[in-house]
Amino acid sequence: MVEQRQILIADDDPAVLFILRAAMEGMENGCAIVTAQSGAEALELVVAHPFDLVITDVRMPGLDGIELVEAMRASGLTVAVIWITGYGCYNLRAECERLHVYCCLDKPIRISEIRRSAEEALAAITGVV
Repeated sequence: MVEQRQILIADDDPAVLFILRAAMEGMENGCAIVTAQSGAEALELVVAHPFDLVITDVRMPGLDGIELVEAMRASGLTVAVIWITGYGCYNLRAECERLHVYCCLDKPIRISEIRRSAEEALAAITGVV
């Protein structure tokens, strides 16, 4: 039996958190979902608890998604990351490669797209979908 996978979602917009949480909870294999409303809160959580996947907004006040992943990588955390942004992913390609971000998705995000990306990222790290 496969253990339930742990997903952390970080976004400063409560509506986006609600939608993403509902999307991830509806995944076929089920996942435990934790949310954070800031990059700083997400960093505290990811350092304290093991997560299989972090889905984070790129632009947030304070610690943004790029700084969050930089801090995670500096701490030796290799957790899979999906970035979401309303400002276009094209300009983030170099940052994605540098920080080993699985993918970047443009807002508005379709439920099917975020689920597919999450399942692919989880399969890439665990070998199981």
